[in-house]
Amino acid sequence: MKKKLKKQYVSPTFSIQEIELECGIAAGSATARPENSDIEVYEQWQVEPDDNRIINW
Repeated sequence: MKKKLKKQYVSPTFSIQEIELECGIAAGSATARPENSDIEVYEQWQVEPDDNRIINW
């Protein structure tokens, strides 16, 4: 009868790395500009009519 050689048990480990971001993820990928093409700042939100469509999933 052959003896089975067992592998040595290695206990699992985990590590934690703390990463501090300067401004956030994708902070520079988009800009929000509250003015129109004449550099006039918008003073109100544009109110759109409600969307009352039925959407079938």
